[in-house]
Amino acid sequence: MSDLVAAAAAGRLDPVYVVASEHPIRVDRALAAVRDAAVPPAMRAWNYDVIEGRTTATRVITTCQTLPMMGPRRLVLVRDLAATPADELAGLLAYLDDPSPSTVLFAITSKLDKRQKLYAQVGKRGWLHVLEAPRNPEPWIRSEAQARGVSLAPAAVGRLAEAVGADLSRLALCIDQLGLYAGGRAVTADDVDELVAETRERTVFELTDALGVADLGRALGAVASLTEQRQSAIGVLVLLARNLRQLGQVHAARAEGAAKHELPSRLGVPPFVVDKLVQQARRYSPAALARATELVATADWALKGFPSPAATGLATDVAASGAAQKTLGRQLGERLVLERLVASIIASAEPAAAPAPSRHRGRG
Repeated sequence: MSDLVAAAAAGRLDPVYVVASEHPIRVDRALAAVRDAAVPPAMRAWNYDVIEGRTTATRVITTCQTLPMMGPRRLVLVRDLAATPADELAGLLAYLDDPSPSTVLFAITSKLDKRQKLYAQVGKRGWLHVLEAPRNPEPWIRSEAQARGVSLAPAAVGRLAEAVGADLSRLALCIDQLGLYAGGRAVTADDVDELVAETRERTVFELTDALGVADLGRALGAVASLTEQRQSAIGVLVLLARNLRQLGQVHAARAEGAAKHELPSRLGVPPFVVDKLVQQARRYSPAALARATELVATADWALKGFPSPAATGLATDVAASGAAQKTLGRQLGERLVLERLVASIIASAEPAAAPAPSRHRGRG
């Protein structure tokens, strides 16, 4: 529960709320909490005004200064401040200095530019609320499921977070769907895979996870599944290359003294994925990652029917498997390339020391 929702539920209301969020479910819940505290349902026909689309400062101020009818307070909702030009919004600055004591102004903006005077002044007064997704969505998923009466097994929580990420609106919808699908029993990770997760996405995650812990058996099993699903081998290489690049970024960031909380933005992944990448980076040193990247490049040449100009050692083995495509056919040939690739990556890995400890003076 956000501070805004908790305060409103306790009856503590500000005269002005400006809310920005990429998550409609958080905006809707904040609005519902403020609306319930400000205006009882029976009074909303008289004391609840909604301003849609482009508006003017004069219209907003006039509506806010209108006295409530048959009640102590009115609520004015502005659906999207971003639809109104910045110079027009500046006309609301005077209202901030003397807001109506009998009105709560709740304004939503789809675009937040804190350089604009209105947002800067609202922020200084503590009336600006940027509602973000939690860094780790798993506690939110558990709380949401409990509120909806849906039982989720621990593995299902992790799998749902991995499949959907921090899209809170989609997570809420998926929890509802999973609850209906499972009936009265607990939702399992297999249920999430069946109803929510994309098969290709799931199997590629399994492949990168297996490579991360140098588990050849699991890696070959994931390759077999991808082949059976007739997934593009080139597409698999792209995802493998991205994973290797992220591991390299972990080493680079830590060597530069980056704190742990900086890694999500640097790697372009949710915070809950960072721990997994850090663990994988401990298994592959920078030299091993460079070798693995060379192997992926060789596999790419092999799948496209060209000899790799850099094929040496294990890379030559991967390239040779590509030449077998003409004999084995495309599906079996691609599987052979991927199998040789993952085996070579694991074989070339060397136990790496933990990434260099952060030299950042703050907490990581």
